[in-house]
Amino acid sequence: MIEPKEIIDLGQPLYTGMRNLGANMVAFWPTQTHETTSLETAGKMEYSQKMMLLSEHCGTHMDAPFSWNKQGKTIDQIPVTSMVRPGYLCDFSDKKAREPITISDFEEIERKKGEPIGSEWAVIAWAGTCENWGEEGFETERPYIPTDTAEWLVARGIEVFATDIIGIDDPGQWWWPTHAIFQNAGVVMVQQLNNLDKLVDRDFLFVATPLKMLGGTASPVRPIAIVG
Repeated sequence: MIEPKEIIDLGQPLYTGMRNLGANMVAFWPTQTHETTSLETAGKMEYSQKMMLLSEHCGTHMDAPFSWNKQGKTIDQIPVTSMVRPGYLCDFSDKKAREPITISDFEEIERKKGEPIGSEWAVIAWAGTCENWGEEGFETERPYIPTDTAEWLVARGIEVFATDIIGIDDPGQWWWPTHAIFQNAGVVMVQQLNNLDKLVDRDFLFVATPLKMLGGTASPVRPIAIVG
């Protein structure tokens, strides 16, 4: 029997009116409540349920390559097995807002870990934005992954890139070229992670599985880290 030492929730909450990129709204509203169903059935039954209105790309979510590449995999075509892999945490939490995470930053992490970045890992860039998630300006006042860094990571063969950042790209580049580099290379991205400080210097499995939406461009996820 497998007994993990700890399971850490890496997802951010979803709630009505939450801040997001662009016009991607999020709303939840009741269609049935315990009170109304109890009244309707004379107390024989009561239950509650809600409707959801949300973008595929809201909160902690996974981008499928199809989002930016017509020939890329849609969210339902991403193998579940590809989203369960050892996590490679890169601590960039000392980075300032609008500061790039450079190739040399990743190379320094490799030197410290004594382990090269490669396809077997879920590469996770912790930029220190977990604490101000959802606050005014969090969409732009954050570190970012420049295009040359993305190209370097793609050359290393990465298949999964995850981060606490929203957007990933340079906030000044509205055309999102970093997104394009990752997605055209078939890299699956998971954005807006939480609780990454709990994974420092620990070995863990990163698990993030999306909703199986046919033709989906992305999906909200609730990723976890299984600490060994």
